[in-house]
Amino acid sequence: MMYSRTKTTGDRTVGGTPMKLLERLLTWLTDIRIRHKLLGIYIVVTLIPVLLVGIYLNYGMREVVLNNSLNETHANIDKLEMRLNTVFNRATKISDLIYMNKDVEKLLLQSYENNLEIYNAYNLYPIFDEYLKYYNEIENIQFFMTKDIITNSYFVYADKEITSKEWYQQALKKKGYVSWVYKEDHWTKKKFLTLTRAVYSSNNQLLGVLSVYISPDVLNEISKDEVYDAYISLNNETIVHNKNRDLIGTEPTFLNHKSSDIEQGNFVLDTTYQEEEVKVNVRSFHPEKALEDSIQIAAIIPVKEVMQESNTVLLKGFIVVIGCILVSITLIVLFIRTFDRRVNLLKHAMNKVSKGDFELRKQIEGKDEIGEVYRELSITAESIKKLINEVYIHKIKEEKWKRKQKESEFKMLSSQINPHFLYNTLEMIRMKAFMNKDVEVANIVKLLSKMMRSGLERTDKPVSLEHEIDIVTTYLEIQKLRFGEKIEYEISTECDLTNYKVFPLLLQPIVENSVIHGLENKEGRGELQIIVKENSNYLMIDVKDNGIGITKSELEKLQLRLDQSEEQSTSNSIGLFNVHQRIKLHYGDEFGLKVNSEKNIGTTVTLYLPLRKGLDSNEKSSNH
Repeated sequence: MMYSRTKTTGDRTVGGTPMKLLERLLTWLTDIRIRHKLLGIYIVVTLIPVLLVGIYLNYGMREVVLNNSLNETHANIDKLEMRLNTVFNRATKISDLIYMNKDVEKLLLQSYENNLEIYNAYNLYPIFDEYLKYYNEIENIQFFMTKDIITNSYFVYADKEITSKEWYQQALKKKGYVSWVYKEDHWTKKKFLTLTRAVYSSNNQLLGVLSVYISPDVLNEISKDEVYDAYISLNNETIVHNKNRDLIGTEPTFLNHKSSDIEQGNFVLDTTYQEEEVKVNVRSFHPEKALEDSIQIAAIIPVKEVMQESNTVLLKGFIVVIGCILVSITLIVLFIRTFDRRVNLLKHAMNKVSKGDFELRKQIEGKDEIGEVYRELSITAESIKKLINEVYIHKIKEEKWKRKQKESEFKMLSSQINPHFLYNTLEMIRMKAFMNKDVEVANIVKLLSKMMRSGLERTDKPVSLEHEIDIVTTYLEIQKLRFGEKIEYEISTECDLTNYKVFPLLLQPIVENSVIHGLENKEGRGELQIIVKENSNYLMIDVKDNGIGITKSELEKLQLRLDQSEEQSTSNSIGLFNVHQRIKLHYGDEFGLKVNSEKNIGTTVTLYLPLRKGLDSNEKSSNH
């Protein structure tokens, strides 16, 4: 039993020590000054992560830049390989055609009595000229023949000096297979990347060795857009193309591989070239029908040059980060000092305000200002709430009462405008005009009175289409009295109007738009035509004018504004927008307006309405 008690006591001691340490740590964190807390949080949360991120970005960007350069060169090498294969395939195709051409065999096996017959025979075989004419990839073609006859620019007798050359012996060893070498032209002594191939007769007699020289200009053309220095080498032994002509014909030392070690495909070498660290992106491949020879395309990526811009950016970024850290440290120190002082002042000030003592004095007391400020803030908040309830709510109620009083006065003023008074006044003016025998003025007043009565009595309930046409007619009569013979109109109906009901103010805004924007600015007489018709799907109302019209681009913008869900159109199309949206909202998206117009020709607006006669169920219920 004693052993058990000792163990329990020991467990409590061991188990309690970490808890006490944790409690002390929490107490210490709670009691330390706010400025020390803020500075510690800044170091842990901001300063250390920024430094770590800066170091990571420095090395990460280096890898990203190098990988991007490698990917770019890989894509460029793909394109260069494809273009080179096109050149090599064309040279191989030409060698195939010459190899299988019986005229060559006939030319070289035939016996000639004199040089004139030989020249005539050469002239009968112009195929080399044709190839050079139509294939700019080929610099020259020469056939080193075994027959000892007079030579020309294309056919060369292979004497002992020629037959002893390595490229000639290599072509003979391959027994008619394609071989690629870097050799000189027999006549110009200039060296070219050359396809060589032994050519035999039908009875397997050696006729000679064909040499097809690749044009250096074509190699320059296909590699001129390369970002990095590109090398084309043969069998990992000889550079056959580079922008620097001094390097052509030399050994590609940057590969550091023997020919047998070069693998087919793509690989990257890390090496030094011209005393500079470089990455070499190499692509090795066999040209068509070349079993042993291989072509290497190498792009030299100078690491220092590639990283120069990114290093500059990183250096500037590092300087900016260090500057920001120094500025932030300075600002955080100033902020902490100011914040610490303000928190203390706020704590004591709010304590006094909460007790009704508004004489503020600075006092230093307490360990953790945050807890004290929070408690005092609660008391202050209650005091502010009481102040708002006592002062501000009373003012809000007073303002609401004044606003309601103003609204009542406005309604009383509005109610004094009596429509009957307006009608009687207009009728009096009309009668005065009759008495003065001014019939025109009397008619204008009559039409105006009719339109105003219709407008004041108008509701949002459907009206007969015949009534809507009558209102439009009244409007047009007023405009005709205003403009005289400058405006003519015609209303034609091709269907029965008596049973159709439409919403008010669907047609009049369209007609007003045609008169104001189409006919008023037109030189000469303006004509407006309203046609009401129906087909199997729609009741259609065309409003046509021969006004100034609008351009195609303006028409597209107008149609786009009409289809917007919210009114964002200009003042010139507000009426059209409202009519279009009212039709779509009530009848559906398949109905609405369609506008056609040509500049200086005129405009046609067509209303598409449903073939409903009378009121539908929804409209009837709304009327009830």
